Formats: sequence, structure tokens, C-alpha cells
Amino acid sequence: MQYVKIVILSFFILSGISSNAQDVQFGDVGKNDSLGKVNVIQDARILELLKTDEMINSRDPGFPGYRIQIFSGRSTDREKAFRVKKEFRELFPDERVYVVYKAPDFRVTVGNFRSKIESIELNKACLKFFPNSYPVKTYILFSDLTPIQQELDEVVLDEENEQQNAN
Repeated sequence: MQYVKIVILSFFILSGISSNAQDVQFGDVGKNDSLGKVNVIQDARILELLKTDEMINSRDPGFPGYRIQIFSGRSTDREKAFRVKKEFRELFPDERVYVVYKAPDFRVTVGNFRSKIESIELNKACLKFFPNSYPVKTYILFSDLTPIQQELDEVVLDEENEQQNAN
């Protein structure tokens, strides 16, 4: 008996919804476009805060992020570091590769990621060819994010020290 009441109640509710849906018009029928005007009322100090924020952010040349370290060797392993860089470029031509000299080691890092989670996919791919690869926290310069046609085989000095010296 209660089941019959629920079915009848559901029927009336659905028929009421469907009758309201009949009033909706689709397409250009009855469409009235007009230009409106929006008035923004805000405190004048908000613009000052935005200018201050822009000034502070323009001084910072980068952001903290992550890269995948695929090689680390002593200062005598310079040639090996560049061989690893060349091998990685052949395997992953779309990814950026960096050879960093952080005394007394040469390190080869790849990618530019904002978070460790973003680096997981590349790290899994790197583990197949470079079994000792892992994500490392680093400072990523905005200039590293711009695509370049051909990278030179230069050693990048410790970017963190460069950032500290710039401040």
C-alpha cells in the first residue's frame, strides 16, 4: 500500500516538473541581447595593493619547484654527465635537461615542475632508463620555462646561490 502511494506521489512530482519544463525556449526565439553596464565599487587602496604586489613579484626571477635528478657524480665525471644529458635528450626530446655543478658534484636534472606530484609521471618514465632518478626540490627561473631552439652544452652554476646573490 505504501509502495502505491510513493509511485503516485512520484508521478505527480514528475508531471509537475515536466509541465514547468515546457516553458523553456531554445534557440534564438525570444532572445533579447542588450549591452549592460557594470559599476565596480572598490576602495582606492586595492589598486595600491595590486601595484605593490606587482612590484614585489617583478623582483623575483623564479619560483620554488621540482626537477628529476637522473645523475650525480664527482667533479671528475663531467664528461659522463654530458653523456647522460645527451642520452636523455635522445629518449625525451621534449623535456628540458640541465647539467648543474654544485661543488663538488655534477648533477643532471630534467623538467620544470611546480609540485612533486606533477613530476611523478616523468619520474616513472625516467626510472626505466635511469634507475636512480628521483625528484629534487630546486629553484626554477622563469627564463627556464621559455622554449629555446637549441640548448648549449654549458654548465649551469648552482641556481640557488645565484638567487641568494641577486638579493
